[in-house]
Amino acid sequence: MSETVFMRLREEKSTFRDSEEKAADYILAHSAEVINLPITELAERIGVSEATIVRMCKKIGFHGFQELKINLAIETVKPIQALHEEIAENDLIGTVMKKIVAANTKTLQSTVDVLSETDLQRAVDCLYNARSIQFYGVGGSGSVAMDAAHKFMKTGKPVTAYIDTHMQAMAASLVEPSDVVVAISHSGSSRDVIDALAIARGRGATTIGITHYARSPIDKVLDIKLGTSSYETLYRMESTSSRVAQLTIIDTLFIGVCLKDPAKAVKNILATREAIAPKRF
Repeated sequence: MSETVFMRLREEKSTFRDSEEKAADYILAHSAEVINLPITELAERIGVSEATIVRMCKKIGFHGFQELKINLAIETVKPIQALHEEIAENDLIGTVMKKIVAANTKTLQSTVDVLSETDLQRAVDCLYNARSIQFYGVGGSGSVAMDAAHKFMKTGKPVTAYIDTHMQAMAASLVEPSDVVVAISHSGSSRDVIDALAIARGRGATTIGITHYARSPIDKVLDIKLGTSSYETLYRMESTSSRVAQLTIIDTLFIGVCLKDPAKAVKNILATREAIAPKRF
């Protein structure tokens, strides 16, 4: 039998520095809470640095905090919860549908509650005035980035979605102060996306993040944060309700930009429809 996270933490405690031991003790005492926290918020609660947590994770054989969280979740939650928190194994498909709709509805309302209207308007203004717009996302967030680019292309601005991390870094290295880069990341902990945003921000571009409202590493490289709130856990490798919230924010930003110049927006939308009309029966 392989060693559990709990076993590793207890067995290696004697090798930890005081700050690392403090982090280990907190994780052991609050495992159910920890699997739902990004590293930044956890570090603040414990009173240690993010680097301390990462260092402790590596000492017990994990690449970082995210890997520890996933393994910790496997040990502490029912397997079915890795798919969706509200679903039971014996649910009929109709019940599954109702539960997912209810969860998505709850997520949208809670996102409205935590999202800053001031930051939302700032984001709209920046996007409207942008020379060009880039959207970054990896994994499940990549599809949201592509959907965003599909919509914002109709504004008439140069718009590109980058879902390859090397392309994100290269594109970020060429942006100008008049450009806007929007990153989508539920966890706010995607290292490659954060690195690309840091490059873009260093070039003077405005950086916007659509991410979970809790404090996370991505906050350090954002000019504007648009927070989502969902009840699914942050250790999950697949996000469902959060994706609905992300898409809703994208729609809101797009409509907000269109309302800045309705006549131009309608003209562009009609032009794109006419362009694809011959491709339909």
